Amino acid sequence: VMFATSFPTEPQAPQVLTKAAEDLFALNDFDRTIEVAKQLLDRNPPAEPKLRRSATTLMAHSLYDRGRYVEAEAAYLQARTFLAANDPDLAAINDRIAASIYKQAEAKQASGDSGAAVNDFLRVVALTPNSKIAANAQFDAATALISQNNWPRAIEVLEQFRRANPTHELGPEVSKKLAVGYQQTGRSIEAAGEYDRIAGRHEETPEIRRSALWQAAELYNAAAKKGQVNAVTPAANDYAAYISQFPQQFDVGVEARQNLADLAVLAKDNNARNRWLTDIIQVDRNAGTARTARSKYLAARAVLITMKPQVDAFDEIKLTQPLKNSIKAKRASMDTVLKIYSQALDYNVAEVTTEATFGMAELYRKMSQDMMASERPKKLDADALEQYNVMLEEQTIPFEDKSIALHQANVQHAADGVYDEWVKKSYAALAKIMPARYTKTEVSEDYVTHLQ
Repeated sequence: VMFATSFPTEPQAPQVLTKAAEDLFALNDFDRTIEVAKQLLDRNPPAEPKLRRSATTLMAHSLYDRGRYVEAEAAYLQARTFLAANDPDLAAINDRIAASIYKQAEAKQASGDSGAAVNDFLRVVALTPNSKIAANAQFDAATALISQNNWPRAIEVLEQFRRANPTHELGPEVSKKLAVGYQQTGRSIEAAGEYDRIAGRHEETPEIRRSALWQAAELYNAAAKKGQVNAVTPAANDYAAYISQFPQQFDVGVEARQNLADLAVLAKDNNARNRWLTDIIQVDRNAGTARTARSKYLAARAVLITMKPQVDAFDEIKLTQPLKNSIKAKRASMDTVLKIYSQALDYNVAEVTTEATFGMAELYRKMSQDMMASERPKKLDADALEQYNVMLEEQTIPFEDKSIALHQANVQHAADGVYDEWVKKSYAALAKIMPARYTKTEVSEDYVTHLQ
C-alpha cells in the first residue's frame, strides 16, 4: 500500500494494490480491504478490467461480511458487469447478489416494514432468477403478503413460484397457502383442487390428508349446489374416496353418503342415488353403539325415499276381473309397502313418523278407492250389479276405517308440538272425510303456535 501510495504512477502500482487487497481480505481485515479496493477502483486512468474485477469482488465480499448489504449489492452488481455470460464465476456472484438483497429484506421485515421486505424478496427473483435462494425469496414474499392479508398478490406470487419451480421442496407448502388463498378470494373450485393435491400426498399425515380430502369435497359440493355443473363429478369422486380411505370415520362417512345421494340428484342418476341411500341404511344398521341421532335420521329418510318403486308398483296394479286374483296381487304389494313404512317408524324420528303414518293412511285410502273403481263382472243385470256394488262397498269399509284411524293418529302429534307438512295433510284428509270435526284448522294451528 505504501508503495502504491508513494509511487502511484509506477506501472506495477495497480497489481501491488490488488495483491494488498487480497492479503488484507485473507487476514479478515475487511475495512482495510474496502479502503484499498476503493483506492484501486478510483485510479485514473483506470486499472485494467481484470484488476478492477478482482477489486470490485473483494470490496463486495468485505461489505457483505461487514453487514453493509445495500453497498454490497451495488458492488456485486458492478462485479457482474465484468463477467461474460459463460463465466464460471457468474453463478457465485449472482448468489451473492441474491444474498445481499435477501439480507436487506430480512432487516426490513424485522423492523416491521413488511411492504418493503416484500419488494426486496421479489427483487431477488427479478435480478437473480437462477440463484440458489430465488425460490425461497419468492416464497417468503408470498408469506409476507399473506401476513398483510394481501391475498390477491400473494396468490399471484405463489402461482409464479409453482410455474418456475414445479418440483421444489416447498411445493406442498405452496399448495396449502394457495388453498387458503383461493378460499379467501372466493375461488372455491381452485381451492378444492389444491386440497386434492394435499390429500394426494402420502408424505402428509393421515389426519392432514383426511381433512384436506373432506375440505375439497365440501368445496366442490358447495359449488355444485350453486349450479356449477363441473363441480358435481369431482365432489362425488372426493366423497367416495373419503369413504374408501377413511372408513373408521362413521359419522362423517354417513354425511359423505348423503352428499353423494344429493349429488346424484343433480346428476340425474337415480340408480346412484338409491345405491347411496341404501348404503346409508345398511351402515347405520350395522353401526351398533356408533349410531347417532343424525345417522338414524338419515337412514329413516333413506327408507322413505328408496321405497318409491314399491309404492309405484302398488299404484300400477289395476283391479280387473277376476277380481279375486288382482286383489290378491294388490294386497301383497300393499303388505310390502306397509312393511317398509313400519321399518321407517322403527327409527322413532318425528318427521319420518308423521310422513310414514300419512303414507300408510293414504295407502289404505287408495286401496279402498281402487276397489270401488275396479272392473265389474260382465253380463250382470241391473239388480245383480247393484248387489255387487253393495258387497264391494262393504269390503272397502275396513280400509276406509284404517285410513281414518291412521290420519287421526297422525294429527295427535300436534299435541306434542309436531305440526309439520304431514300432520297438516292428515288434517286436510280428515276434513274431507269428517268435515264437521276437522274443518277448524285455524283452531289447531293456534293451538300449536301456543305450544311453541
